[in-house]
Amino acid sequence: MDKKRYQCKNCGFEWHSPSKEYEKCPDCDSENIELITMEESFTEPIPQTGLGRRRGGQGARGMGGGPPRVCKCPQCGYESPKTPGVPCRDTKCPKCSIPLCGAD
Repeated sequence: MDKKRYQCKNCGFEWHSPSKEYEKCPDCDSENIELITMEESFTEPIPQTGLGRRRGGQGARGMGGGPPRVCKCPQCGYESPKTPGVPCRDTKCPKCSIPLCGAD
């Protein structure tokens, strides 16, 4: 099976998939992703930055400022620190049991 390599153009997150097609970044939910072809990956090596790490410096924020710093419950306001590589929506509020949202 061929592995497909994807890269998010907003947060820089990269991932591989042997079978699944992606339309959104699993880290920041952006639709601005690119399928990297095998020719591109052989001609120019892509540095491995780690799961959920951005290339442009951890503190850099601004237009398209990358992933949120905290995950917050839209109902009760509960907050927890953002875990790199894990979307906020995959974590449920311990009080309300609804998915958290990204917040700064």
